[in-house]
Amino acid sequence: MSHDQVDELFTIRNLFYVGAYQQVINQCTNPSTEPSSEAGKMERLVFLHRSYIAQGQSDLVIKEIDDKQPVDLRVTKLLAQHVTTPEVGREKIIAQAQEIASDEVSSTNSSVQIVLGTLFYREGLYEDALRLLSKHSRNLECVALIVQIYLKLNRIDLARRELNSTKNWAEDAILAQLIEAWIGVQIGGAKYQEAFYIFEELSQNLAATTVKLLNGQAICNIHMGRYPEAESLLLEALNKSQSDPDTLVNLIVCANLTGKPDELVDDYTTQLKNIAPEHPYLKDLEAKSQLFEECAKRYPITN
Repeated sequence: MSHDQVDELFTIRNLFYVGAYQQVINQCTNPSTEPSSEAGKMERLVFLHRSYIAQGQSDLVIKEIDDKQPVDLRVTKLLAQHVTTPEVGREKIIAQAQEIASDEVSSTNSSVQIVLGTLFYREGLYEDALRLLSKHSRNLECVALIVQIYLKLNRIDLARRELNSTKNWAEDAILAQLIEAWIGVQIGGAKYQEAFYIFEELSQNLAATTVKLLNGQAICNIHMGRYPEAESLLLEALNKSQSDPDTLVNLIVCANLTGKPDELVDDYTTQLKNIAPEHPYLKDLEAKSQLFEECAKRYPITN
């Protein structure tokens, strides 16, 4: 990807990274912002459809992209199908993704790397994701996804090493700042405040107070024991989008920590089940409930 292409998509990229998906859609459907190169036009189309997916409009993506489209769009359709398909029915989707990822030509395509890397990450296929993402050529979004995987695996050392490798070519980039904030949250301590400032500053500089950035600030506040501030940010996020799973999970955490009524926690949990029934939080909650029931059976109440 050339420097000119990067410049043409600069605004779209940064809006996408901070979660301003509607603004990305507006930019991508504005004829006056169409890139001059064919590669730039294709990448803009991928950002458009990824934004639709992020907004919960995966069905639109599936409908618009057919199997005759370039691989950039076909993998985006696969991601949309993965998002909308229950866990037990994803085998064919994953097999198709793995087949494309194994192709030497397709696997060097940055859109393929990022989109299929995201699909593998969602599926928990971290080795597949890392194998594909490691082929990137100075692509900061690939680095960001690699870092997220390392943090998921609790390998802060590898995440920091990955971030440090970008210092000479992407130190001031907005996504690099976000990566630094993610790592800071994982490290903890004084890094919570530093991460909070990054999320807050990005909101101010981009004039984009997104759900994603509000949740970032709220998480930092929760870790620092500033629960009222966290709750206020999360309620602001909920007002912006009532269908964001992370907002609801963080509200549940905040409500439990502040001793809010069980009815409120139950309400947030019900909303989460309705919009994201396979969310990791719900799976963990179900596993713990089953474990409790099994333990309770060992100690029956006797009169």
